[in-house]
Amino acid sequence: MNYGFWIYGELDRKRLAAALAEMLSLPEGSVDVGEDGDEDRRWEAPVSCTVTPLLGELHWHLDIYVSDVVPGPPPESAAGLWLAGRLRTVVAYQALPFPPSAFWLVAPDGTRTRARVYEQDSGDTPSYRIDAVERPFPALPGLRVAALPEVIREYRMPTPVTDRLRGAFEESIVHRLGAWEGLIRRLEEGWPPDGWYPAEYYRQDLEVRDELAAAAPGEIARAVGELDERFTAATEDDGGRALAAETGPVPDGWWWRRVPQPLPWRDAPGSVR
Repeated sequence: MNYGFWIYGELDRKRLAAALAEMLSLPEGSVDVGEDGDEDRRWEAPVSCTVTPLLGELHWHLDIYVSDVVPGPPPESAAGLWLAGRLRTVVAYQALPFPPSAFWLVAPDGTRTRARVYEQDSGDTPSYRIDAVERPFPALPGLRVAALPEVIREYRMPTPVTDRLRGAFEESIVHRLGAWEGLIRRLEEGWPPDGWYPAEYYRQDLEVRDELAAAAPGEIARAVGELDERFTAATEDDGGRALAAETGPVPDGWWWRRVPQPLPWRDAPGSVR
């Protein structure tokens, strides 16, 4: 098991070692903490943690390796929460492999928010800048609050209707079908991962539905019809007014007149209504 954490503020290595040992139900002395070039590292320890000093708004990186002899290490989210509480500081960890700027920040009291964190070019020592957070984060006051929609696009929804047709049709048309099914799954399930969806993304999905109407062969067309029934059941006809108010005039097509209620972009992080 490997963990990667970023730490705000000063780092007490003995306190860190004790926190990791307690988290993993290990005796004291089971955790080795040191920098990469230290000569007295105990690489045979059940847990090794390499600490790297940083520049910018995050001050240390922890590269933690937990060997297979340690039973049941917690998931990264739980480990980050534990360390934030025990070290009494903000802990950051990556939310998704892509985009690399997608992070979680967790405070000592357990408050958590998504964050956009950029690594900056600073020479030999890495430097990180917290560009924005999705919700106000009192542990680090003054951070810009903004919507982080890039996370939504990388959150993949199951598409079983589309999956059964993969390999039987041109990939581009199957891809469009998957995008349409993905939208429908999102609205049926309450807009995962964070409970909102940008109006611009919704418009793009309806444009995909336009493309399906123009180029869907027989079996694809039947799958579109199946998905359309679900889309209709989960939306209502407002004549296209809500989407037009956010993104501009909408084209023809019955799907352009339909929106879910409540509107998924109304409660976007950082929005003022």
